[in-house]
Amino acid sequence: MRSRILLGVIFGAVGGLLGHLAQEMSVRHDPILAMPLPDVLKVGAYVGAFIGVGVGAVEGVAVSSSRLLLRGMVLGGIIGVLGGLAGIYFGGIVYGWALFGQNPLTMDRTSILAFTHHVVARALGWTFLGAFPGLAAGAATLSRRRALHGLAGGLLGGFLGGFVFDLVAELITQPTAAVAAAAQDVRIIETGGPSRAIGFTLIGLLTGLFIGLVEELLKQAWVRVLAGRNEGRDYILSKPLTILGRDERADIPLFGDRTLAPQHAAIKMEGGRHYLLDGGARPASMVNGQPVQGQQLLRDGDMIQLGQVRILFREKATASRVARPAPDAARSPQVPGAVQMPAHLCPFCGAQKDARGACLCTVPGAAPDAGFAAAPAWPQAPGPQDSGFGAPAYPGPQSAPAATAAFPAAAGAAGSRLTGLEGPYAGQVFPLAGPVVTIGRDPSRDIALGQDSTVSRSHARVAWENGQHVLYDEGSSNGTFVNGVRVSIQALVPGDVIQFGASKFRYE
Repeated sequence: MRSRILLGVIFGAVGGLLGHLAQEMSVRHDPILAMPLPDVLKVGAYVGAFIGVGVGAVEGVAVSSSRLLLRGMVLGGIIGVLGGLAGIYFGGIVYGWALFGQNPLTMDRTSILAFTHHVVARALGWTFLGAFPGLAAGAATLSRRRALHGLAGGLLGGFLGGFVFDLVAELITQPTAAVAAAAQDVRIIETGGPSRAIGFTLIGLLTGLFIGLVEELLKQAWVRVLAGRNEGRDYILSKPLTILGRDERADIPLFGDRTLAPQHAAIKMEGGRHYLLDGGARPASMVNGQPVQGQQLLRDGDMIQLGQVRILFREKATASRVARPAPDAARSPQVPGAVQMPAHLCPFCGAQKDARGACLCTVPGAAPDAGFAAAPAWPQAPGPQDSGFGAPAYPGPQSAPAATAAFPAAAGAAGSRLTGLEGPYAGQVFPLAGPVVTIGRDPSRDIALGQDSTVSRSHARVAWENGQHVLYDEGSSNGTFVNGVRVSIQALVPGDVIQFGASKFRYE
């Protein structure tokens, strides 16, 4: 989401600046005479069009969709022209009302009260100049909710842009213009150009900024691609029906997995809740490892899998109101007729297992886990004994195996690793070799993350238990997260995104 806010700031500011340059080349600004209405409307049309195009392009760039980019720019420009015309017209009316009929050219601005009055009047008028292009930029996404977000962002951006206009004129342009007028031996020159440049650019910048901020604050549900193309990218669910698939026209395009259908699944918003709809194609849509039969009610933290693509569903409502199942219970297959037991607990005595897999029912001297082989009790005789079949009944002491075998490389953990996605270790690979791998900022840890100051010295550990890796947080200051959810103990599956401090890794 932060990328959308940044894109909105950049594109909005560029749009406002280009709108200013276009209207400066097309309209004559007189220092004394009031601007004719056609020229006033031109200013609004140019500014609204360029801001609409700029902010309307954000969504297409954010999700790398040329279709959304073209649609956003075209609709943003068209609706931006209409919004700019309406905004500057009604803004002028509000500006006149707020001045209480006074002429702005003859107002006494030497007093703080009069100057403040004029600044507030200008800000109220420019509020409409920002509101309508903001509404246009949101409407370009064909979402009523985003149109309202754009309206709110444009209102705030327009007000602040208008507020700055007269401050810039009084503090910068007018003193500079006085020097220029004296040099040219004229009494009055037009001084509004720099103020308009800063004001219109600020309207675009703040409109893009506040559209992103308002959308972030008011968003109700969104999804994040965890594995597959566009991994790490967020998509806000703002439409009644959001299409997921390999089609470029899909709202959430999922390229890279050719087994997916063009419209593989959809997320439906109904009654304030969200449902995953399976499109009937193969491979079947899955939620938390279970195939979807028709439709599936989604809750915050649910894991959607479409072929090789893994998607995390997030929802504000169910994040606080609906209790989520235990992570291990949600991922481990249920055995008919058996009690579901998390991986970090013994299925026999129910006690928590330590890093080697030992629990209360572990027999002393025996192997605590299937991955560790204890030595047989070989007789310590000086030489081999005859078994009666002409061969030794047991090997001599020199050929006896070691007391404890090494960690099995082929027990399911072979090749398991953490691949850096974000932070100072992006692109680096850390193999998970051994029964327990410690993680932290301390140089003595197996995976030492000394370049990340937000990681604790003893942050976490990954243990191999019952054929899978289990992640343990070791009381870290900033917590350990799996797929965006803070955990203390979590069984890992390939594709999980793990975060220690500011560093993100994918478990593979």
